[in-house]
Amino acid sequence: MRRNIYLIFMLQLILISSVQARCNLELFRFGSSYSEIEKQLGNMPKISASNENMLFAPGELVCKDDKSLARSPVFFIFVNDKLVQMVVKRYTMYGKGELSLIKWAESIYGERENKPKSFYAKKPDASFYWDSFNSLTHYFIENDESGFRENVVIESRRHKKLIKDFLSGTEKLN
Repeated sequence: MRRNIYLIFMLQLILISSVQARCNLELFRFGSSYSEIEKQLGNMPKISASNENMLFAPGELVCKDDKSLARSPVFFIFVNDKLVQMVVKRYTMYGKGELSLIKWAESIYGERENKPKSFYAKKPDASFYWDSFNSLTHYFIENDESGFRENVVIESRRHKKLIKDFLSGTEKLN
C-alpha cells in the first residue's frame, strides 16, 4: 500500500514538472497591472520598445527554462493598466529554420488537425484559432520574399469589451 502511494506521488511529481517545462504565457494573469507583470518577470532590463501600454520582453527572458521562445519578442498589451493581450512573433529567413511557434502553441493548446495546405507550402500562409474558457489564441503565419513571420496573439475573453472599446476609440489608454 505504501509503495503504491509512493509511486502515485512520484508519477504526479513527474507529470507536474513536465507540464511546467513548457512556457505557458497564460501564467501571466489577464487583468494584472503593468507593475505586477514587471514584478513577475523579475530583474529584467527596461527595453526601449516598452511604454505604459506595452511591455516588451525577449522570449528567452520570459521563459528561462524553455527555449521555445528564444529569438521571439513577447509583447504584453495593457488597457487601463490591465493585461488584456499577449503577442509573440518570430521572423525566420527561408532556409535558416523551420516553423517553431506553431510547435510551442500546439504544446500548450493542443495539436491542430487538418491544417490548410498553404501551411505546408514553401512560402507558408495560414491562420487558425484555439478557443478556451479564458482566452482566444490566434496563430497566423505570413511570408515575404525573404522569409516568414509566425505570430501568436493570446487575448483575454474577460476583457473583450475593454479591448473592443479601446479599438473603437471610446476607451483611453491609462
